[in-house]
Amino acid sequence: MTVSDEARWDAVRRLFMNDPDEIYLNTGSWGIMPRCVCEAMIASLRRRELNPTRSRAALLEGVRAARERLGAFLHASPSDLALLMNVTVAVNVVVHGLPWQPGDEILASDQEYGAIDNCLHYAGRRWGVVVRRARIPIPPACPDDVVRAFEAGITERTRLLLCSHITTGTGLIAPVKALAELAHAHGALIVVDGAHAPGMIPLDLAATGCDFYGGNCHKWLCAPQGVGFLHAAPHVQERVRPPIVGWGYSQEEMSADEAGRPLIKGEPYMWGLEQWGTFSMPEQIAMGQAVRLQEEIGPARVAERGRQLAGHLRRRMAEHAWTRLISPSHPEMTGSISTFLLEGFGGMKLGDLLFERYRITVPVAQQDSVHRIRVSTHIYNTFAEVDRLVEALEELHGGARGH
Repeated sequence: MTVSDEARWDAVRRLFMNDPDEIYLNTGSWGIMPRCVCEAMIASLRRRELNPTRSRAALLEGVRAARERLGAFLHASPSDLALLMNVTVAVNVVVHGLPWQPGDEILASDQEYGAIDNCLHYAGRRWGVVVRRARIPIPPACPDDVVRAFEAGITERTRLLLCSHITTGTGLIAPVKALAELAHAHGALIVVDGAHAPGMIPLDLAATGCDFYGGNCHKWLCAPQGVGFLHAAPHVQERVRPPIVGWGYSQEEMSADEAGRPLIKGEPYMWGLEQWGTFSMPEQIAMGQAVRLQEEIGPARVAERGRQLAGHLRRRMAEHAWTRLISPSHPEMTGSISTFLLEGFGGMKLGDLLFERYRITVPVAQQDSVHRIRVSTHIYNTFAEVDRLVEALEELHGGARGH
């Protein structure tokens, strides 16, 4: 990296609301909003509260504009996008909206998010669905390892494949296009948990071939919390029945647009899935500003910056025998999440100590004597912050040995 490159990224960093006295390495849970996004949200909140009735039409237009911007960013038609709270809601809409017969199978990976595991467990109890697991190595050596794991688990009863595009635990970037082809070759559908993909890597939903794709906007896209989406290919939309029925439902027959997409009351079927009653529009409107900022920076540049920082972190951590990287190293499977197993820290509450002593926010879990740390490197982070994390771990490890 050149001095001018770092100067440009410093300018980007100043656009965000991060505390200059803290180091934030947990975008994998929640991103930090840019100031322009927060200001857009507050402006819409003010407009709404001045007259909640008369402002509604203008706010709805703002939501529509944000949806169009998000669709262009994802290379998807806005008609195929339902704006929902988050990926957990999106996956639930699919799993509990599809028709099931007892004994039908869902094949998911063994590295899914806990809330999605709960969704699948409930589907088994409610619908009699059999949930099978594809066992993916940690870490896999190449994308084919993931495909082979799903191939080994698919059967003639498989109706749905479920896989994270980027796993929450290790940041594994799965070959979702190949998995979609595998599902379709066996007559199954595929739903992708894309919680971490929007804003971390460039996305072309049309090119993935996935039937259903849920995404979060509050992580790497740095939009307000409470904004996510479900994308569904036009030919599968009518298969999903709304789990909650409100104004998005019609007692009359549905129609279709010129492209064959189903319509309810003259609007896209997917928009009806999101109408669960009164919802907060300012956050969705501000999401459009988050998309605009990433468009200006460039999705490819954002992804490359995250990988550069992650690569620096991995090289620094590799200097120590007490660390082991469990995130993939294959370039097609590597993004902005790096997860390590740490030994020699005893029973210390490492996550708390990193914040209390060093003002570093990073998630750490402990099982027996091993700590697991997941580091997210995004466009508001710096090489100096990465170095500070490694130095803090060195100090704490040295202190633990001293005892």
